Amino acid sequence: MSTFTEPLRSTSSLAKTMPYAAFMHALVIFGIGYGIQSTNSFKNATLLDISIVNTHSDKAPEEADFIAQANQEASGTTDIKNRPRSMMASENLLTPDEISPLESTKATPNKPPVLQPLLLTTKGETFKRIPKLEEQPDTQEQTDNADEVIDETREEARLAAELAKDEANYSKMPKTRFLNSTNAKSSVEAMYIDAWAKKIERIGTTNFPQEAIRLRKNGKLIINVTINQKGRVVSAPEIQTSSGSRILDNAALRIIKIAAPYDVLPKKVREQYDQLQITRTFIFDTGYHDLRTE
Repeated sequence: MSTFTEPLRSTSSLAKTMPYAAFMHALVIFGIGYGIQSTNSFKNATLLDISIVNTHSDKAPEEADFIAQANQEASGTTDIKNRPRSMMASENLLTPDEISPLESTKATPNKPPVLQPLLLTTKGETFKRIPKLEEQPDTQEQTDNADEVIDETREEARLAAELAKDEANYSKMPKTRFLNSTNAKSSVEAMYIDAWAKKIERIGTTNFPQEAIRLRKNGKLIINVTINQKGRVVSAPEIQTSSGSRILDNAALRIIKIAAPYDVLPKKVREQYDQLQITRTFIFDTGYHDLRTE
């Protein structure tokens, strides 16, 4: 039973596939043939040469040499049939091979987008006045100013101390009355000066310098003598104007020393002054061997 079934199945399958195979073969054959025919017919097709004319006429020519978009009668001076062309056309026409492809323009770099400022708005009152901070002086400048102030303070203190010291010393200095032969105002001062001068002249004449007599030295000098209240010389006599002779100057100093001490200062003078400075002129006369004062 199985032996007859297998051949029947094979025949049935073949019968089903035959129509499909025939259809596919026909499609391939007819498709290729149509493509070849279309290519050949394109190569053998007649091309139309149409010229574009700039001028036209109302009357059509009896025999047309070229096909154009409008009627135009031929004209010119040559017997050769030339294609009508524009008077503005270039005589040096380029062949397709001579036409170079257009150069592509270089792409311009994209500019970065310009950022627009953003305006921020807020609600309410947003402005508040901020007090301006005071400028702080430089630390070094402050230090320099402080040093200057300290130096000035120290200088002022030093000057004040010196002034106070001078005032103290001046207050401690003895009050001195200066007298000469012309400024004795009171009779008491005048009497004391006269008595002092007579003593000097007496002691000087007695102790006249012998060397000055031998050398015949005459001369005069101005000398200052300071006496305290007790009549003692408080400092070395000062020669204000020299006689020009060392012998006479030294003799005057020695005479003042020998004549001391002097009389005590008068009471009225002691009440006002601590010292009395006498300025006198000593005159040595070798002819008379005497000393005079003025």
